[in-house]
Amino acid sequence: MTMGWGRGAGAVLLAAAVVAGASACGGPAEAEPKPAASAAKKPVKAVTTQWDEMMEWWASHDIGCIAGNDAEDDPEGCAIRIQDYVADVRKIRKAMNTDPAAPKGFYTSAYVIIDQLETYASTPAGEDDTEGWLAARPLIWMEGHALGEWIAAHPLQ
Repeated sequence: MTMGWGRGAGAVLLAAAVVAGASACGGPAEAEPKPAASAAKKPVKAVTTQWDEMMEWWASHDIGCIAGNDAEDDPEGCAIRIQDYVADVRKIRKAMNTDPAAPKGFYTSAYVIIDQLETYASTPAGEDDTEGWLAARPLIWMEGHALGEWIAAHPLQ
Protein backbone atom coordinates (compact mmCIF):
# COMPACT_ATOMS: atom_id res chain seq x y z
CA MET A 1 0.00 0.00 0.00
CA THR A 2 2.81 2.43 0.77
CA MET A 3 4.55 1.45 -2.45
CA GLY A 4 1.68 2.89 -4.50
CA TRP A 5 1.74 6.09 -2.53
CA GLY A 6 5.51 6.37 -2.90
CA ARG A 7 5.38 5.98 -6.66
CA GLY A 8 2.60 8.56 -6.94
CA ALA A 9 4.46 11.06 -4.78
CA GLY A 10 7.65 10.46 -6.74
CA ALA A 11 5.84 11.08 -10.02
CA VAL A 12 4.37 14.33 -8.69
CA LEU A 13 7.78 15.52 -7.50
CA LEU A 14 9.35 14.60 -10.84
CA ALA A 15 6.64 16.49 -12.72
CA ALA A 16 7.10 19.52 -10.46
CA ALA A 17 10.87 19.47 -11.06
CA VAL A 18 10.37 19.30 -14.83
CA VAL A 19 7.92 22.23 -14.76
CA ALA A 20 10.20 24.27 -12.50
CA GLY A 21 13.20 23.55 -14.71
CA ALA A 22 11.35 24.41 -17.89
CA SER A 23 10.04 27.69 -16.52
CA ALA A 24 13.53 28.75 -15.45
CA CYS A 25 15.15 28.07 -18.83
CA GLY A 26 14.91 31.66 -19.99
CA GLY A 27 12.46 31.24 -22.82
CA PRO A 28 11.19 33.98 -25.10
CA ALA A 29 9.27 35.73 -22.31
CA GLU A 30 12.50 36.50 -20.46
CA ALA A 31 14.38 37.46 -23.62
CA GLU A 32 12.07 40.37 -24.39
CA PRO A 33 12.98 43.59 -22.61
CA LYS A 34 10.24 45.22 -20.56
CA PRO A 35 9.04 48.56 -21.91
CA ALA A 36 10.40 51.52 -19.99
CA ALA A 37 7.98 53.52 -17.90
CA SER A 38 6.69 56.58 -19.66
CA ALA A 39 8.90 59.52 -18.76
CA ALA A 40 6.32 62.09 -19.84
CA LYS A 41 3.40 61.77 -17.48
CA LYS A 42 0.13 63.54 -18.02
CA PRO A 43 -0.10 66.59 -15.75
CA VAL A 44 -2.38 66.04 -12.78
CA LYS A 45 -5.36 68.37 -12.53
CA ALA A 46 -6.26 69.83 -9.18
CA VAL A 47 -9.19 68.12 -7.46
CA THR A 48 -11.10 71.41 -7.57
CA THR A 49 -10.66 71.57 -11.35
CA GLN A 50 -11.76 67.96 -11.77
CA TRP A 51 -14.84 68.56 -9.59
CA ASP A 52 -15.75 71.72 -11.53
CA GLU A 53 -15.39 69.87 -14.85
CA MET A 54 -17.53 67.01 -13.55
CA MET A 55 -20.26 69.37 -12.34
CA GLU A 56 -20.17 71.29 -15.62
CA TRP A 57 -20.66 68.01 -17.50
CA TRP A 58 -23.55 67.00 -15.23
CA ALA A 59 -25.18 70.42 -15.65
CA SER A 60 -25.40 69.84 -19.39
CA HIS A 61 -25.95 66.04 -19.49
CA ASP A 62 -28.20 65.20 -16.58
CA ILE A 63 -31.66 64.10 -17.69
CA GLY A 64 -33.09 65.98 -14.74
CA CYS A 65 -33.10 63.18 -12.24
CA ILE A 66 -29.93 63.72 -10.21
CA ALA A 67 -31.22 66.91 -8.61
CA GLY A 68 -34.63 65.32 -8.02
CA ASN A 69 -36.71 66.10 -11.09
CA ASP A 70 -38.33 64.07 -13.86
CA ALA A 71 -37.66 60.59 -12.46
CA GLU A 72 -41.20 59.54 -13.33
CA ASP A 73 -40.62 60.00 -17.08
CA ASP A 74 -37.70 57.54 -17.25
CA PRO A 75 -37.13 55.74 -13.94
CA GLU A 76 -34.64 53.20 -15.35
CA GLY A 77 -32.65 55.93 -17.08
CA CYS A 78 -32.67 57.97 -13.90
CA ALA A 79 -31.37 55.02 -11.86
CA ILE A 80 -28.51 54.62 -14.36
CA ARG A 81 -27.72 58.34 -14.13
CA ILE A 82 -27.52 58.11 -10.35
CA GLN A 83 -25.09 55.20 -10.67
CA ASP A 84 -23.01 57.24 -13.13
CA TYR A 85 -22.96 60.16 -10.71
CA VAL A 86 -21.73 57.89 -7.90
CA ALA A 87 -19.03 56.53 -10.24
CA ASP A 88 -17.89 60.10 -10.95
CA VAL A 89 -17.69 60.88 -7.23
CA ARG A 90 -15.53 57.75 -6.87
CA LYS A 91 -13.18 59.21 -9.49
CA ILE A 92 -12.93 62.39 -7.42
CA ARG A 93 -12.05 60.29 -4.36
CA LYS A 94 -9.34 58.56 -6.40
CA ALA A 95 -8.01 61.99 -7.43
CA MET A 96 -7.95 63.01 -3.75
CA ASN A 97 -6.04 59.84 -2.88
CA THR A 98 -3.31 60.68 -5.38
CA ASP A 99 -3.24 64.49 -4.96
CA PRO A 100 0.44 65.38 -4.55
CA ALA A 101 -0.40 68.89 -3.29
CA ALA A 102 -2.50 67.72 -0.34
CA PRO A 103 -0.89 67.60 3.08
CA LYS A 104 -1.50 64.50 5.17
CA GLY A 105 -5.08 64.40 6.46
CA PHE A 106 -6.26 67.26 4.25
CA TYR A 107 -9.12 65.31 2.66
CA THR A 108 -10.31 63.55 5.83
CA SER A 109 -13.55 65.58 6.05
CA ALA A 110 -14.22 65.08 2.35
CA TYR A 111 -13.74 61.32 2.76
CA VAL A 112 -16.39 61.33 5.50
CA ILE A 113 -18.85 62.95 3.08
CA ILE A 114 -17.96 60.48 0.31
CA ASP A 115 -18.28 57.56 2.73
CA GLN A 116 -21.80 58.73 3.61
CA LEU A 117 -22.64 59.01 -0.10
CA GLU A 118 -21.30 55.47 -0.57
CA THR A 119 -23.50 54.27 2.30
CA TYR A 120 -26.57 55.66 0.54
CA ALA A 121 -25.38 54.23 -2.79
CA SER A 122 -25.07 50.78 -1.23
CA THR A 123 -28.73 50.83 -0.17
CA PRO A 124 -30.09 49.61 -3.54
CA ALA A 125 -29.91 45.85 -4.02
CA GLY A 126 -27.84 46.02 -7.21
CA GLU A 127 -27.73 47.88 -10.49
CA ASP A 128 -31.21 46.75 -11.51
CA ASP A 129 -32.89 48.01 -8.32
CA THR A 130 -34.48 51.06 -9.93
CA GLU A 131 -36.73 51.79 -6.95
CA GLY A 132 -33.78 51.53 -4.56
CA TRP A 133 -31.72 53.98 -6.60
CA LEU A 134 -34.63 56.40 -6.88
CA ALA A 135 -35.23 56.20 -3.13
CA ALA A 136 -31.52 56.84 -2.42
CA ARG A 137 -31.29 59.65 -4.98
CA PRO A 138 -32.08 62.61 -2.67
CA LEU A 139 -29.56 61.43 -0.09
CA ILE A 140 -26.87 60.80 -2.72
CA TRP A 141 -27.54 64.25 -4.21
CA MET A 142 -27.40 65.88 -0.77
CA GLU A 143 -23.99 64.33 -0.03
CA GLY A 144 -22.73 65.24 -3.50
CA HIS A 145 -23.80 68.82 -2.88
CA ALA A 146 -22.05 68.81 0.53
CA LEU A 147 -18.90 67.48 -1.14
CA GLY A 148 -19.04 70.27 -3.72
CA GLU A 149 -19.32 72.85 -0.96
CA TRP A 150 -16.38 71.29 0.88
CA ILE A 151 -14.22 71.26 -2.24
CA ALA A 152 -15.10 74.90 -3.01
CA ALA A 153 -14.18 75.91 0.54
CA HIS A 154 -10.86 73.98 0.49
CA PRO A 155 -9.14 74.58 -2.87
CA LEU A 156 -5.63 73.30 -3.42
CA GLN A 157 -3.60 74.50 -6.35
